[in-house]
Amino acid sequence: MLQQRLDRINELRKQALSNPEFVESAKAHEQALNKEVSQQQTHNKKPKSLSEIYQGYQFGNDTH
Repeated sequence: MLQQRLDRINELRKQALSNPEFVESAKAHEQALNKEVSQQQTHNKKPKSLSEIYQGYQFGNDTH
């Protein structure tokens, strides 16, 4: 039963890869994913340390 399912999946994969419209769509999808990943990598900066976040604040002997 498992082998039959794998054979069917492989057959469907071959059909999809022989369809030029599917292949073109897959390439466009791959390019969109690559663009998104590269944009995320440029936006991922080193996180600020707590000392950087709280710079300029005074803690402790505050009188309110």
